[in-house]
Amino acid sequence: MGKVIISKNNRIKYKMHNTRTIKILVAVGLLITITGCKVKEKVKIDDLRTHEEVLLQEVLEAEPAFENIHFMRMNVGVNLNGKGRYNSAANCKIITDSVIHISVRPFFGIEMFIVQLTPARMVLVDKTKNLYYQSDYLIFEDLFDMQLDYKTFESLLTNKLFTIQMKNQEKPLKPMPSDRKNERILTYKNVSLTQHFLLNENNRIREIEIKSNEGAEQFRTYYTDFVTVGKLVLPSNIRLQLNNESKKFNFNVSISQMEVDGNIDIPFLNANLYRQADIKSLLD
Repeated sequence: MGKVIISKNNRIKYKMHNTRTIKILVAVGLLITITGCKVKEKVKIDDLRTHEEVLLQEVLEAEPAFENIHFMRMNVGVNLNGKGRYNSAANCKIITDSVIHISVRPFFGIEMFIVQLTPARMVLVDKTKNLYYQSDYLIFEDLFDMQLDYKTFESLLTNKLFTIQMKNQEKPLKPMPSDRKNERILTYKNVSLTQHFLLNENNRIREIEIKSNEGAEQFRTYYTDFVTVGKLVLPSNIRLQLNNESKKFNFNVSISQMEVDGNIDIPFLNANLYRQADIKSLLD
């Protein structure tokens, strides 16, 4: 502590017995200076972010956030290279990061097909033939040399960003500059694929293009007719196309009624009630 001294001219002086107070003030001053430098450094780092990195952040912030979603009324249309066409009423329940359950009911609400995806496996039940097909996601590596997972399919159905990794690819992809300067677009590229995500004025994905760098294989997704559901905006029409030099597959989803973060239950799927078949036979 210091000491109060009254001088001969009656002026009050404060004398310190040590320099501890001075040291504290110096330390505070240094801390403020260092903090100021760090703030300036952060601003410089932010300024150095690329256009693509800034756009990526805006897209992620614009994505719909929910715990579950229920497509209560929807129509599913499938065209298998012109050889098989199928349209049916259906409904779809999604619990984020957990399960996708699709029930296809073509006639008078009678369930004919079930598709259920979890992070561990995919199951398709064909009640018309009393069969079920089951696989993990490694089948996509075996057949197409691509790493697809549960999150890929959930993102496709809910208008969220994803990227397709290639087999044995360790580093995650980063957005790169695109030569399509007149469009709002995120582009990713690896040794086998080029992936474009075209955006609307609200930073939502309106179209996906995934192309082979060497062959004619191409996958496209179109999102149209965005509607407001509670606090979210979601597309009510999703159109998917997969084609190569000789084949073309279309999968269309039209949603007329949906609910976000309501009370939903996922029916228990007992595969033991059906005979198992090879899922690869569906791709022949």
